[in-house]
Amino acid sequence: MHAQLFSELLLALVGNTGEAFERRDRMITLNEAVVDWVPPPERQQLNRLAMLGAHYIALEAFVAALAPQGASVRPTSLYRMALANGISELLDVYRAAVLSVEAHLLHSKVPPPLLSVQQFLLEFEALLPEVADLVSEVHGGDLVGSQLMRALSLRAQSGAPALQSCASRLLWHCRQVLLKQLESWLVHGLLLDGAGEFFIKRRSPDGAAAASGRHRPGAGDAVSPSPLADTRPNGRQGAGTVLDWEPLEWHAGFEVSITDLPPDISLPTAEAVLFIGKAVRVLKQPMSAAASHQALHAHAQILGFSQALHRLQQQEEFSSLHFEHCVESMRAKVSGLLWDLVQHRCDLMGQFEAIRSYFLLGRGDFYQQFLDESQALLAGVPKPNTAEADIALAFQQAALKSTAEHDALFGAGTLRWQPADPAQQQLEADGGLPLWHPARCTTAFVPRYDAWDGLFLECSVEWPLQLLFPPEVMSKYGALWQHMLRLRRAQLALEGAWATLQAFQRCKPTDDSLPRLPAALRAALYQERQEQHHFVSNMTRYLSMDVVESSFAQLRSAVASARDFSAADAAHRLYVDSLVSQAFLDMRQLMSYLEDILRQCKELCSLVQNLAAGSLSVEAAQTALTGIRRTFRLRQRVLYQCMQSGKLSSRAPALRHLITRLNFNGSFAAGAAGGAAA
Repeated sequence: MHAQLFSELLLALVGNTGEAFERRDRMITLNEAVVDWVPPPERQQLNRLAMLGAHYIALEAFVAALAPQGASVRPTSLYRMALANGISELLDVYRAAVLSVEAHLLHSKVPPPLLSVQQFLLEFEALLPEVADLVSEVHGGDLVGSQLMRALSLRAQSGAPALQSCASRLLWHCRQVLLKQLESWLVHGLLLDGAGEFFIKRRSPDGAAAASGRHRPGAGDAVSPSPLADTRPNGRQGAGTVLDWEPLEWHAGFEVSITDLPPDISLPTAEAVLFIGKAVRVLKQPMSAAASHQALHAHAQILGFSQALHRLQQQEEFSSLHFEHCVESMRAKVSGLLWDLVQHRCDLMGQFEAIRSYFLLGRGDFYQQFLDESQALLAGVPKPNTAEADIALAFQQAALKSTAEHDALFGAGTLRWQPADPAQQQLEADGGLPLWHPARCTTAFVPRYDAWDGLFLECSVEWPLQLLFPPEVMSKYGALWQHMLRLRRAQLALEGAWATLQAFQRCKPTDDSLPRLPAALRAALYQERQEQHHFVSNMTRYLSMDVVESSFAQLRSAVASARDFSAADAAHRLYVDSLVSQAFLDMRQLMSYLEDILRQCKELCSLVQNLAAGSLSVEAAQTALTGIRRTFRLRQRVLYQCMQSGKLSSRAPALRHLITRLNFNGSFAAGAAGGAAA
């Protein structure tokens, strides 16, 4: 073959065409009008080699487009830049191969056979077209971040060793970016992600507000503390820096983007990475002088993460198992450091005791005093403008007359009221209610009782205990509080009805303060009140003793044996979920039956009050009592059958405790049987 044609071929291999080769439609081919003497077999070989030059042009253009430039409007994809670096490395090897061809031609006294030239470039005939297709796919699909890494990961599984090695090397370049981003997040708590490619995302201001359930106060809203209040001036949102840290972000500041998960990183591992970064942001916050030694120890432990990540960067092959082990080791360390922080700064068991005292009605003398103080108020209809202030006053007065007066943690709780009407439900749907509001707890259904159902307890938890009391847990506590308070109110109302019936019985013939009731009606009212009170009081005892007390003992033991934050957090969440489960608040059908029973209790108390006021005739009272008795026993029978059915077999231990209390001396079963007979 002519020596001049080889010179033209060398130029074509690096994208420069002369007379012998021409560029047309992103292809470089032999110019048949100029070179018409080459046989067809050699012409095909020359065209195949010249196409390497066309691929070279496309790849070089991709690399040049991603070269560092001045300020740009849109942040450049770090992963595309890493791919460009890998392709540039490949092109360097390719150019070296072309130089080897040139050296071979120069040392040959006569033009060598075309096959001897082709052997220098044989590997690139497979590599360059494949990489050019990858670049075309990146442009066409706008691939960035994890999408780009998935495309490379698929090519790295090729059966051709050369293609597999090349794709693995390009993937290695992209993983260097990922590991740098991981180092920034895991060691410093910062997001190094200008183009939004990292799988850890900072939630947008609107999304964080909705997720945290920040209440947008209106003109008539009372100001009160919240467990996760945003205390930063102007509600400024940080861009992911440590200085912009706030307690709210632990629960609603960052999230894992599943669509941005790189290959070989599982969702549990990504969640662990999220936890580590959030913990690092917490541990890097300024501490008091007394905690300076603890802070230095924590910082030294965290800086050690860099060494583990650097070892991962130096590995040619990425090992998912090694990476997961590394992440788990980091998670265990920061979890222990967080636990040390919580134990050093707070009285954790004291906070749990306070939650039990006020959210789970454990401080009985205080709630007895509160219900006595608010009896007249709760008997009426709440006034929209003053209801919250009125009930809050009774709440504070009850504290002054009970042991809560000397409880330092009592001030952390605030009694709130919001009307439970359709407009309020719309407010809830629009995200107006805080996330820790009981109505936000989608797993719990609290039986309704009366117009004061809008009462809820709000708690301000001190830092750093807020880490253990996320909004979803506080909403469950709120639902339990509402449920137990409504049962307690129904119990006290039935006790008040008993006192009124006693007054009927002791009334002298000369006393005109109360109307005369037939003995049969009084006996029927006594019996019905006794059955209802037996049911409600045993439900209350079951919740306070069989559920709360026993579960709290387990929580105390679990927290005492916990060695890190994750174990304590898991024990606390298990405790709250166990309370909701044993209270059956997650069973809507069962709670609807209980709601009907509480409604009959309320109607019976109203019936007794109306009789005492003389506003109801004896005949009307007998008719009303018959309806109350029939409905109560019917609901009692359905509830009993539901408890005995196999559908609740998973709740067997809790059910046995509840049925044992309700069926004391067989009264519950007898009442259910009576309802069936009726």
